[in-house]
Parts: sequence; structure tokens; C-alpha cells
Amino acid sequence: MSAAPGAAAIRVAVVDDQELFGYGMRMLIESQPDLAFAGSSTDGAQAVALVAETRPDVVLMDIRMPVLNGLDATRRIVGAGDSAAPRVIVLTTFQQEEAVFQAMKHGASAFVTKDATPELLLDTIRSVHAGDALPAGLAALVKRQAGAPDGAASASPTDAIASLTPREREIFLLAAKGLRNSEIAAAAFVSESTVKTHIGSILTKLGLETRAQIVVHAYENRLLTA
Repeated sequence: MSAAPGAAAIRVAVVDDQELFGYGMRMLIESQPDLAFAGSSTDGAQAVALVAETRPDVVLMDIRMPVLNGLDATRRIVGAGDSAAPRVIVLTTFQQEEAVFQAMKHGASAFVTKDATPELLLDTIRSVHAGDALPAGLAALVKRQAGAPDGAASASPTDAIASLTPREREIFLLAAKGLRNSEIAAAAFVSESTVKTHIGSILTKLGLETRAQIVVHAYENRLLTA
């Protein structure tokens, strides 16, 4: 995929303590005309400093790393309240479901398994940067990990989205099911630009950062069920 004429390349940083894997990610990124390599680090503390220095658009973040793990690094990067914070894609294995779930709760936008195809990784980078799609399998992972709501959950499920307008509630539930903007637009009979506006308002009103957190919020508050 080529960048649109005049469009800036998506700047991607790589954080992984396995230097050979990180080098492979760099080669993949640099092979794409619409992507640009923004730097790399081998631990979470370096990652926080790298983001502050280079301001990438997307960060590929390993979970298990020395000094500061990927989960805590994601919290620091996304949870700092910076409107220009990058989107974080967690690199994971199937054995790390709880860590991935926590990463989604604390601001990661997506996850990709380390054995994923290059095409899937590249598609995830582009989709996450566009703020459109959710990672495949996220809803299933959240259903497994969220479990029964704890004491922090609302007494009534709808209390969790009481601040939303009726139209925003409709968009919220469609987004929580993992639909793309085009699919939400078709289901709600509105334009994609209207969907984007509603998603932005929903995130602001609920104090959320990402579409992945919409899914977590929905399941933890019993707005969607298995």
C-alpha cells in the first residue's frame, strides 16, 4: 500500500528486547512506502524516552522486557494524558492473555501475536493508525478475561453509559462488537464521518482512550454478554 499523495508516512517505533526480532520488524517497516521507522528500544524505560523524543504514530510493544515491562510502559505512554500519544500495538504470545487484557484496559489499541503474518501486522498498523478497526479475537479475549463484574461495575449496566445520548449508545454497542466505521455507518444509517465524530465523543464522555477500551467497558459492565 502506498501513502496517499502528500500524506505523511506512518512513523512506527519498535520495542522488543530480542534485537534480531526488532531488526526484522525494522526491515518490514522500511519496505513499505507508507511507513517509516521511528527508532527502537530494548526495554520499557527506553521506550518511554524514545516516544518522548521521536513522537512516533504507532509503537509495536513487547510485553516481557527488562527494566520496565511492556504493560507498564504502555500505561506511561498512553496514560499520560497527551493528546498526541501514539497508538500502541502489543506484541504477544497466546500464553500472555491476562497481560494483553490489562494492556487493552490501560490504553493499548491492538495486539498481534508474534507468529502473525507480515500482512496481518501491516494491516493492523494501518488500521490502528486510522482509528478504525479492532484486533481480531479481542472480543473473545475480553469475554474470557473480564469474567464477572467486580464491585467497581455499575449496579445497572446502562449506568455505565448514562452520559451518552441515545445515538451514541447505539454507536457504542456497535463499536463494542468490533465493527469497522464503514460497518457501523451502514448499520446506523449515518456517514463514516458522523461515526468518527460519535466515537470521539463517546471516548471523551466515558474517559476512555481507545476503541479497545470500549470493548472492555462493554463486557465489564455487562452491556454485551457471551
